[in-house]
Formats: sequence, C-alpha cells, structure tokens
Amino acid sequence: MLSKRQRVHLRRLGRRFFTQRGHCPRKHGDCISLAEVSSEQKATITCNADVKTIERGLYLGMSISIIRNDPAEPNLIIAVGDARYVIDRRIARQIMVRIVGRA
Repeated sequence: MLSKRQRVHLRRLGRRFFTQRGHCPRKHGDCISLAEVSSEQKATITCNADVKTIERGLYLGMSISIIRNDPAEPNLIIAVGDARYVIDRRIARQIMVRIVGRA
C-alpha cells in the first residue's frame, strides 16, 4: 500500500509525462487556420495537434499547396509533396499555417 506522500509523488510524475498540449505558441496574427487559406496558395504548417494528419505527413514545417478550398464544400484538397489529400474542414480548422505565396 502506498503512503499519501508516495501517491502525491506519483501523481506529479504522471502530470509531467502526460500533460495536454496547449494552444499554438505563435502570436495571434502570425498564423491562420488551414480552412481559411484560399485556393492556389502555398503555406507552411506551424501547429498541428491531430495525430492522424501528422502520420500522413502534415507535420511542423512541412510545405503544402492548397489545390481546392471552396467554402460551400465540406472538404478541401491539399498537396504535400507528390501526395494529394482530402481533409475535412473540421480537421483543417485545427491545423495552423503561415502563408508563403502563390502556387
């Protein structure tokens, strides 16, 4: 049986290793949501907390091109290197990017 002191120590240890990710460390006007970028633009990813998209190759610093972003459609199409991805607009709102230029 653990003493109260040992339980407190283990709880602190768990909090250190299993902390939740905070918001984007960039300034407010520095980056925008991927869902807000218009078509035919290039951008660089600055923040991404979605694990599934990170596994696809949308990690920090990756350069992407927006192929089609029509606000009337629920999805947008982006290009990462030679790959093309269809991303749901809800997930695209979680990915923060910095616009680099025109495609």
